Amino acid sequence: MFYAYYKAIEPALQLSDRPIVLWLEGGPGCSGLIGNLYEIGPWRVAQDLRLHKNSAPWNRVFGLLFLDNPIGSGFSVAPTDQHIPSNQEEIAKDLYSALQAFYDLNPLFKLRPFFATGESYAGKYVPSLAYYMIQQVEKGGSLRIDGAAIGNGLTHPVVQVQSHARVAYAMGLIDSEQKLYLESLQQEAVMLTTQQKWDDARIARSNALNWLQNTAGLANLFDIMRIVPYYSLDNSTDFLSLFVSQLVVKEALNAHPTATWVSCSKAMGVRMGEDIMKSTKWLVESLLLKIPVLLCQGQFDLIDGVVSSQDWMRTLEWNGLADCWRAERKMWRVENLQAGYVRSHSNLTHVVVARAGHLVPADQNLYSRVMIESWVAKSLAPSAMQQ
Repeated sequence: MFYAYYKAIEPALQLSDRPIVLWLEGGPGCSGLIGNLYEIGPWRVAQDLRLHKNSAPWNRVFGLLFLDNPIGSGFSVAPTDQHIPSNQEEIAKDLYSALQAFYDLNPLFKLRPFFATGESYAGKYVPSLAYYMIQQVEKGGSLRIDGAAIGNGLTHPVVQVQSHARVAYAMGLIDSEQKLYLESLQQEAVMLTTQQKWDDARIARSNALNWLQNTAGLANLFDIMRIVPYYSLDNSTDFLSLFVSQLVVKEALNAHPTATWVSCSKAMGVRMGEDIMKSTKWLVESLLLKIPVLLCQGQFDLIDGVVSSQDWMRTLEWNGLADCWRAERKMWRVENLQAGYVRSHSNLTHVVVARAGHLVPADQNLYSRVMIESWVAKSLAPSAMQQ
């Protein structure tokens, strides 16, 4: 599995005490280099195909680890398509093995706090890995897990797929008749999921999302404000792929020079097809009994956005849920600007990031860094987030 690691730029404490944060990209099958070179790493690729300093990288006070996950994504090599994982248990085992290998290279890192984070389809990867790590700790394993954070995650699809028509109608993207039709498409996905016809359910969900995007005339559902997709030129050319595919870049990353890099693997999407509509909500419920969990969404995401996430969060079987929803949702500010909203109780924290879409750190890098640093420091509250 391909990885990249960045040490902390400004460690306030001894480096040995600095947390290590793992970032997992979504997809399924999208490369961790998206998060690395477009969102939270110290350098960002721009449309000019050059590297520019990220003004708010996540490795300011953390060690920051990226993995191309699952095997077959990005520069992680799968000998054959049959080696590509097809379910969350296989993915968690592979990630754990990769972390063991990483720590073997740096044994002292095992002493440092560790947080698993990611976005989108990592709404499944993160709880799967964290749950597996807790299981290993209980069996005497040496790798610690201190928290799990998910941005704009797909975690409980059967509930989340039912939100799109309601949200799109409220935004004025579809009319009442179109809302009814989209609801029928969504219910087909729900019915097939209930029947455990996993591949048919995946197709039904895709049909609903594609219909919505085409009917609303959106560039994509990840951010309703964008006129072109993320990391794309005005003609929709993927400039991140152009950059990473250069031989000099592959050499700098220690990737295999003949490897073909694509931002998101189609083979992975096929291999993971039956996993897409399966839920990992039960894993989050288990995590909440053990470790802090952060769930955040960008305000303008229409695919795995605020309402989508709140809907499934309200179905959590967790003894702190009622008190969590009774807790006041408060506005928080960063540098005297309104940055979003935060609600927190016990081990669950929920944040809405203002003026951001599906890739929150790409849209609001400072807000996302303040959020993750405050949460790791256990000081994520409206007053604490004013910096």
